[in-house]
Amino acid sequence: MVAATLAAVQWPILERIPLGGDLAVSPHGIAIAVGFLAGAQLMLHKAQLRGVARRRVRGIDVVVQSLMTRAAFGAIVGARFFYVVTHLDRFSGPLDWLQVWEGGLSLLGGITGAVLAGVPYVRRHGFSLPLVLDSVAPGLALGIFIGRIGDLVIGEHLGGETTFVLGWRCTGAFRDPAAPHPFPGAGPDTAQGCFDAVLHQTALYDFLAAGVVLAVLLLAERRPRFDGFFLVTFAVVYGAGRFVTDFARDADRDLLGPLTGSQLAAVGAVCAALLWVALRRPDRRRPYAWSPPHFDHPWDCDPDGEDNGEDPESRAARRGAEGYPAPDGAT
Repeated sequence: MVAATLAAVQWPILERIPLGGDLAVSPHGIAIAVGFLAGAQLMLHKAQLRGVARRRVRGIDVVVQSLMTRAAFGAIVGARFFYVVTHLDRFSGPLDWLQVWEGGLSLLGGITGAVLAGVPYVRRHGFSLPLVLDSVAPGLALGIFIGRIGDLVIGEHLGGETTFVLGWRCTGAFRDPAAPHPFPGAGPDTAQGCFDAVLHQTALYDFLAAGVVLAVLLLAERRPRFDGFFLVTFAVVYGAGRFVTDFARDADRDLLGPLTGSQLAAVGAVCAALLWVALRRPDRRRPYAWSPPHFDHPWDCDPDGEDNGEDPESRAARRGAEGYPAPDGAT
């Protein structure tokens, strides 16, 4: 009885914002766009501190803009591709695969597509992929955090009935006076809608998980970190959280046993990240590119050897204490 009383997280849903006539926009799409832009700005800030290569690179803002343009295209393709591959039974033919306006996108597929779309650009210009992805990681967490607000507004990613304290009850739907509708039971029909039962709201769980990941990444920034640390942290923490929360989903289960496609992707990401650390041992490579509070990098020095307003002797003494090698020609 206590649990049922506590399961009172509730709000009405808004599936479309009418603009006039039959024209309407989805709050989900708006949230994704805002999340993408906010994440890009955070990535730019981190990249300007860290750099994108272990050499001096001018015009970091131009680099990030080029990467984000490619990432936006890759995210759309990847999100749709991963959804289609894991839901082939829902499509009658190849032409249906292209009907994105009918719905059906995968978050983890979008992340994968965005990363893959940027890799050729990074390699072609001789940038460091771990450094670039380290700057991407906090922006990605912020983007997911904001983007999930759109899922909450439209009432998407529902699971079965629950007495969990974060169980969600829909109190109504704008422009649908018949809502909430009788709960149809566990199954694909619960993916989105407004029902008269307390249900698992997995978008809420993912919203909270992304907030935790973002907080972990920002707290970890207080100390020097090896190249790739923030990427690995994002993959492990978010992947583990997504693996757990997806057990509450009903609509996308049973791709492999009881597991969803997102759970399989999360396991793959966690294993790949940990294997990379074990094999490459990036922690042994010094100096670290993420080096608060001054973010002095030997490869970023001005030609005259002066930066941050310090005289050369003071700067050399501090860098020596922090483990930086002496510049070429210095003793």
